[in-house]
Amino acid sequence: MNSRHIFSMCNKLLIQQTITRGNSFKIVKRPDPKTLKMPAPGTAPSIMDIIKEKIRLNGPITVAEYMHIIITNPTEGYYMKKEVIGQGGDFITSPEISQLFGEILGVWFFSETQKLGTSKPLQIVELGPGNATLLIDVLRVVNRLGYKPKDLSIHLVEISSTMQLVQANKLCVSHREVSIEKPHNYEGETISGIKVYWYNDLKKVPNNFSWYIAHEFFDVMPIHKFEKTNDGWRELLIDLDGQEKLYYRITAEETVSCKSLIKPPIDSGDRTELEISARSLGIARQLATRVDKYGGIALIADYGHEGEKGDTFRAFHKHQVVNPLENPGKCDLTADVDFFQLRIAASKTPSTENFALVMGPVKQKDFLERCQAQVRLKVLMDNAKSDEDREKIKKSYEMLVEPTKMGDRFKFMAFYPSSMVDLLNKYPPLGFSTPKSED
Repeated sequence: MNSRHIFSMCNKLLIQQTITRGNSFKIVKRPDPKTLKMPAPGTAPSIMDIIKEKIRLNGPITVAEYMHIIITNPTEGYYMKKEVIGQGGDFITSPEISQLFGEILGVWFFSETQKLGTSKPLQIVELGPGNATLLIDVLRVVNRLGYKPKDLSIHLVEISSTMQLVQANKLCVSHREVSIEKPHNYEGETISGIKVYWYNDLKKVPNNFSWYIAHEFFDVMPIHKFEKTNDGWRELLIDLDGQEKLYYRITAEETVSCKSLIKPPIDSGDRTELEISARSLGIARQLATRVDKYGGIALIADYGHEGEKGDTFRAFHKHQVVNPLENPGKCDLTADVDFFQLRIAASKTPSTENFALVMGPVKQKDFLERCQAQVRLKVLMDNAKSDEDREKIKKSYEMLVEPTKMGDRFKFMAFYPSSMVDLLNKYPPLGFSTPKSED
């Protein structure tokens, strides 16, 4: 039987068996996003259970995945459940130590902005605003410098609804959730009428002239950890041992992260350990591009290094350093910021556009003292109501600048528009250069 007869027979059978199809689908009503609610804290699986199940299903996870789960889990994540900053939390920040810190930053932004000309209308954009203490101190300065509510707006990048509410209660006389169609998810007004907006991503913040503040923001960004072996760079992963405890293990082969993140000049020198945050590099690039294209200045303040350190990943609980693989979700995970890598991500080069002029890093001690922090310190002490208050003010300042405390470990870096190169050569950036002595 030839092929023609076979096809002819099949066609007859198929024709005879042809049926009319009806509706073979079921209409399903999608849930209304406006009515969806997150489960109450404590009713969802614990962070440890989530991590263990993920490892059982998919194998070892990267340190970046581990941090991401702990930071962003909507109900059990570290920043989602409680206030974590201050004496009663797991760590304390410079703005919580002294009002002088935020005031100096406000003066710094204003001073550097004068080199650009007009700065109105102005957006103040803070990434990870914490308890909003820094922003309150900056706004106090801005008010003294003549900015009216119509001249500025505040834009806060915050993923934690808990911290968002803390910030709103401190900053605003009224605040509310908004429609899911809007780029921001929360809004409010200060007592003077300044509009405040909250976002879960920097990309959603309007592209306008802005002061960008990132204080102790990059140190919590998820990192990949790498070690150099005889066979080249390999990634450290987190796995479960026989007792159901988390531990580190090293990959036998190069991972995708090894191939995509470890590139010259990041892997230069004789380093045998690396920590790279892809998220940090992306945000640094965003800030640099925004500053260069739309105007403004970005200031980064964090504890970190200039590429000389390798293993800095750790956890804090009640102000004490603890094992980062124990009690996930209950401790603050952090890693020193590699300012060398941020510079690479943000710096303008001859072959690229929309990148910034990068200044720093400089030590916190040097930055504050070059910005005349001691002058402000004297004013605060002269206006103190008692000797006890004066002593507190003095000790707080010493905490900020002493090399053995925060003075050396914390560093500052700034991004300026690339068009300012001539201006900055003529008028060096405040805080990042030694002021000329007056005759």
